[in-house]
Amino acid sequence: MRDKTQPAAAWLAVAATAMTFMGAYAFLIALSRAPVFNTLFPSQDFFRVALITHVTLSLVIWFVAFTLFTAHYVTRDEPWARGELIPAAGAMLGVALIIVTPFTGPARPVLNNYVPVLDRGLYFAALGIFFAFSTLGFVWRIPALIRVATRSKAYPVIIPGALLAAAAGLVSGDLCVLLSLRELSQIPEVAGDAIFYEALFWGGGHVMQFANTLCVMAVWALLSLRLPGGRAADGPAAWLIIAVTAAPVLFAPFVYFQFPALSPENRQMFLEIKRWGLAAGPIFAGAWALYSLKGGGSGPVRRGLALSLFLFALGGLISLTIHGSDTRVPAHYHGVIGAVTLANMTLALAVTRDAGWLKVREGWMTMQATMYGVGQSLFAIGLFIGGLAGLPRKTFGAAQELDTALKYAGMGVMGIGGLMAVLGGAAFVVFMIRAFWPERGARP
Repeated sequence: MRDKTQPAAAWLAVAATAMTFMGAYAFLIALSRAPVFNTLFPSQDFFRVALITHVTLSLVIWFVAFTLFTAHYVTRDEPWARGELIPAAGAMLGVALIIVTPFTGPARPVLNNYVPVLDRGLYFAALGIFFAFSTLGFVWRIPALIRVATRSKAYPVIIPGALLAAAAGLVSGDLCVLLSLRELSQIPEVAGDAIFYEALFWGGGHVMQFANTLCVMAVWALLSLRLPGGRAADGPAAWLIIAVTAAPVLFAPFVYFQFPALSPENRQMFLEIKRWGLAAGPIFAGAWALYSLKGGGSGPVRRGLALSLFLFALGGLISLTIHGSDTRVPAHYHGVIGAVTLANMTLALAVTRDAGWLKVREGWMTMQATMYGVGQSLFAIGLFIGGLAGLPRKTFGAAQELDTALKYAGMGVMGIGGLMAVLGGAAFVVFMIRAFWPERGARP
């Protein structure tokens, strides 16, 4: 990826933009939970708006845009047309509108799962623009992914195959949201209610977790190949695990023809799809990546991959302890999404350094991976401790009622980890700015 005008570079710019503003909102959110600082935020409304913007940028925009970057990076030697830059430009417009929405007027925050919303027309227009152009970008690149998966020997099957399945996940998730919207729009009494948005994004949100997981399977494999003696799954075994992981993605839209969007059966069906369909793929891909770490070596790729695997396992183990709605829920998903984010960061820095865009010593990159990985681990552990003490999720500032030593300790650990993760994320953003505009700084 030597040419910054390629679609891969454009999608990396979209992802890096999301990460930049995600970090700004994350800093405010971490302060709103940390002891002492939490008393500075007696009102929750602004920070609910900040939380929603942060979550949308981190759980939706960053992951989708980076998956598209990875797909274009893997197929960079395949023919591409200038027109493929249009989807990335459209997606960037959607991201910009999401970022500015909180500053354009009152917007009621609704903390539903997966894609929380600001009940304002501009926000929904921004989401629609982003997903429309992202889907177009994926559909446009599917033929190239098929060629790399079936004809080229440039990469083991697990890489282009997982990305193909991730593309199917994005399309399937879009379809789930549209099917839900069609049904819910015929029930005027729930329009604009929290239950409306919860049902709207419930199925599509679950499917998007498959797309995110399939992407990190490909990224782990790409990082493994950069290690001495590193390998990735290939051949029939790789195709089998891809098929097992992708099957629920293809089945998901049919749930709406069997169970109404507002029904308990619909909700439970997507829980079961995620519970039984999402484990095998990352376990299989993670085992291959873990084996690659045995080859020795050092540096940012090894550090980033190792911490990503640890974080993913930590998040998975925490999920086994969840009962009810306390801070063990965000502890689980911050572990998992932190793992995916760290893997993505590590690949982005390695690729831009290889291309000669990023002129920075490996020691700085290793430090960035360590700060973010250790910080996210502490963040998840702190939330887990708070959950054990009964601390409810989605509360901020003084409303947390830190009335026990265990709650105080948990949020203290979380605050320290959050600060470290923010610093690691900020370092990544600085490196990305240097990569795209290298003339702005001297080599550290």
